[in-house]
Amino acid sequence: MVFVLSRNKKPLALAPTSNARARVLLKNGKAIVVSLYPFVIRLKELKETIQCFEIKLDPGASTTGVAIVDKEKALFFFGLVHRGKAIKKALDSRRAIRRGRRARNTRYRAPRFNNRVRSLNWLAPSVKSRADNVINFVKKYQRFIPLNKATIERVSFDNSSMANGEKLYGTQYQQGSLYQNKLRDFIFAKNNGQCAYCGNKGEEIEHIVPRSKGGTDSIHNLALSCRECNIKKGTLSLKEFGKIINKDLSHIEPRKLPKEAAIIQSARNYTIKEIAKIMEVETGEGWETSFNRKERNLPKEHYYDALCVGGKSDYVITTKEVLEIKAQGRGSRQMTRVDKFGFPRTSPKPTAKSVNGFTTGDIVKANVTSGLKQGNYLGRVAVRSSGYFNISTSDGVIQGISNKYCKTIQKGDGYEYQLKNTKQTA
Repeated sequence: MVFVLSRNKKPLALAPTSNARARVLLKNGKAIVVSLYPFVIRLKELKETIQCFEIKLDPGASTTGVAIVDKEKALFFFGLVHRGKAIKKALDSRRAIRRGRRARNTRYRAPRFNNRVRSLNWLAPSVKSRADNVINFVKKYQRFIPLNKATIERVSFDNSSMANGEKLYGTQYQQGSLYQNKLRDFIFAKNNGQCAYCGNKGEEIEHIVPRSKGGTDSIHNLALSCRECNIKKGTLSLKEFGKIINKDLSHIEPRKLPKEAAIIQSARNYTIKEIAKIMEVETGEGWETSFNRKERNLPKEHYYDALCVGGKSDYVITTKEVLEIKAQGRGSRQMTRVDKFGFPRTSPKPTAKSVNGFTTGDIVKANVTSGLKQGNYLGRVAVRSSGYFNISTSDGVIQGISNKYCKTIQKGDGYEYQLKNTKQTA
């Protein structure tokens, strides 16, 4: 299926049209190509019709499924791949380098923690990136097809019980062990008022894995302790502290938390609130999505989950392709690259972002006529000042392609595109 715009660049409800019809329109000179990913054409004749479509979203921590439907048919499938993990890794690296500067024997630079005040509805950068990918996707595709409604899966999780490996049903996802309880009272009750290390009367709440070693404030990392044990343990691990007091402490090992569920919940309200500013929003429950997908006997894929969000799911699937959209970012403001120790490894002078009219992230087509790399290549380009570029194709990265063989097909927008076939019904 192909998106169609009118002569005045407005989305046509006549669209989307089939690939065959789009080829006929282009061949007869009645339309021109606007975008390759997604494939969009614009008519040269003035045609206006009124019809609206619905976008269905299944938010995920790594991939968000998207389906665009009308009243009867599923027209488009998308898989929006997020880069939250890459952002988290980059922030951790920047933090380590910044603290390393302060620790070295150089000019003293006082920490400025009080200057970084968080707003009321602050989201972690890696979480906000995921939400913004979804919001920007909806805004962008509103230019290609008239969307008047969004259906979003709104799920809630009891992370505490999920970390215990318990099977939850109905309201148990929302009403866990901390429901209508204070955290301090819960920790005291959980440990029967006794120190988790020596068994004496508990007085303080202590982190099992110290905060200085990456420990969190989760209830799975909190234990009741007496004052004496808390002082002795300090920043020691359970294994080290157990050797000191000659006791096996493996029974209070903290559990691994379900981070994906926490990420989805953190960005949920922000995503719904922002999309509600531009169109009507309806929410669906997670159990509805699962029930609808099993009723239709569809494989467990993000785009099929999106199709099954909400009350209606009996759409006729008219496409066999899914466009995978991977967030790549738009470069870096970093003036110089550093090695793992924080020392510069490149020139501190800023380099040109554009080389001979090409910018990293552009989708190019290269027709190499001679040499070892002879052939045709289509993909995302990474520019080099030497004029020899790298092109990321579906078969891998092709290095050292001269810019004289390259032609820009579509300007970069911070995403990488790949067209795949959908998985057939189970």
